[in-house]
Amino acid sequence: MVTIIKDKEPIYETENYDVVLLGLSTHNIFMGNFQGKMAVKYPIVEKVNNSTPYGDLRKLGKRITIDDNEPIISLMYICKYPSRKDNFIDYDALEKCLKTANEEFKGKKVMTTVLGSTKFDGKGDRDKCLKIIEENTKDLDLYIYDFPQITVREEIIKQNSYFKELRKKYKGNYKMLEKIWETILEIRKKTFLPTDMYLQAKKKKEEDDILNF
Repeated sequence: MVTIIKDKEPIYETENYDVVLLGLSTHNIFMGNFQGKMAVKYPIVEKVNNSTPYGDLRKLGKRITIDDNEPIISLMYICKYPSRKDNFIDYDALEKCLKTANEEFKGKKVMTTVLGSTKFDGKGDRDKCLKIIEENTKDLDLYIYDFPQITVREEIIKQNSYFKELRKKYKGNYKMLEKIWETILEIRKKTFLPTDMYLQAKKKKEEDDILNF
């Protein structure tokens, strides 16, 4: 059975499920809102993903199940290198991943996004992706979160803008500026966003383009 949940961020609800299905690129990139936040909330996700060969198209249609975690997390390789212009979803890979997930997690309460349809995991046709998901998960109690996603960087910039005037007001007051920065970091933690140190490490043009996808 498939239930679609609209306009609600799934990152705050992962603990309510037995399994999380996460759609990824063969190029080991966490581009989007949900992908990036899952990597922050569950560091094992990035560790496992980075242990796979970068850009290896043989990963398409394959899954890696992280079952020593609560919830269980299944990394699904459903798309190729991200493209700004064209869709980069592999519909066959999406179907294969869902079929094996349906078998492995039969009867479990599972959550995911509209896999393959966002600019972060394939830019595929939304209706086609939903149809593939529904047809291949008949043994799952599946909840699909359908919500607007932005990049990690866009959300950080959005958060920082709230503190812009405060920083101006207390310019030169290092004690207050330190408190403001501590507050910013606390909000980042609560919303499962990385620190600026993470973003500064992504300075290569190719990676920078991806983060601003």
